[in-house]
Amino acid sequence: MAAAGLVERRSTAATNPIRLICGFGVGNPTDLCAQLIQHGFSAALEEPVEFDYTLGQAGRRAALEVIDAPPDGRLLLIAEILNLVLQETPAEPLLSRLQPIAKITRGFSTALVVNELSDVRDWPGLLAAARASRLKAATMGADTTIGLLLALVERRMKLSFEPIEVAGTNAAVDLLLTRRADIAVVDTRTALLHNARSRAKLRVLATSGAARSPQLPKVPTLAELTGDRKLAYTISFGLFAPFATPSPMASRLTDALLGLRHDKSLQTQARLADIPLQFDGPAAVLETVVRDRRVAADVAG
Repeated sequence: MAAAGLVERRSTAATNPIRLICGFGVGNPTDLCAQLIQHGFSAALEEPVEFDYTLGQAGRRAALEVIDAPPDGRLLLIAEILNLVLQETPAEPLLSRLQPIAKITRGFSTALVVNELSDVRDWPGLLAAARASRLKAATMGADTTIGLLLALVERRMKLSFEPIEVAGTNAAVDLLLTRRADIAVVDTRTALLHNARSRAKLRVLATSGAARSPQLPKVPTLAELTGDRKLAYTISFGLFAPFATPSPMASRLTDALLGLRHDKSLQTQARLADIPLQFDGPAAVLETVVRDRRVAADVAG
């Protein structure tokens, strides 16, 4: 009977894989995180793991799909923690209806950038140019994890930019390089990868992290420039299940992910993709939510 039960469970798993849902499309860091952990997560659980996309509403549709799913551990959300904070509304909360399984990356910063050929060469130059005329800024919007940096700059420095909303960071870079925008906000990873691969370079003026990027030691952070450490923020990724997922089931998922900490092959792949994988338990997710809510509240005023 025990053997028959084991066969049945394995058969069910084979036909009903665990699915990781991404709210953003191919090539987005959310998608890259899912691809990186898929194989190791599957091996640790000893059952198939797939990832899929539910696009729309800046990631909210994917979150709602998991929220409404049966709490059986078969449908999980992989998402930017800060984005879930930004997409919540009083009428439609998200994080209170999700159960954190694990935090899967360290935070990585966002960056305020200009074309390397721009007359704006540093932070004082940006302030002078922005006060002399209304600069055009390529942004994904103040309610996005990347566009949040521009909103913080406007609020704290009492500046106003002319926004040009774009669908993604590649479009923002293109606007800069073709001189259709004066400045742009991108994730720092995108700026570094672009400069490593392209002849036309970006100049990074400031980043959003609590400390300077190791790859950009001469570039100040916004918190450093304003003297307000509370403005520091980074983007971290987490894995979530429906809120009512039983504790033993959630713990099994968490343990499987934490077991990937020592996977050297996975860490090598993550370095090549410039994704700062780091596996921590649900408590780390909750700590990040508290910090991200503070930053979001600063923009909301």
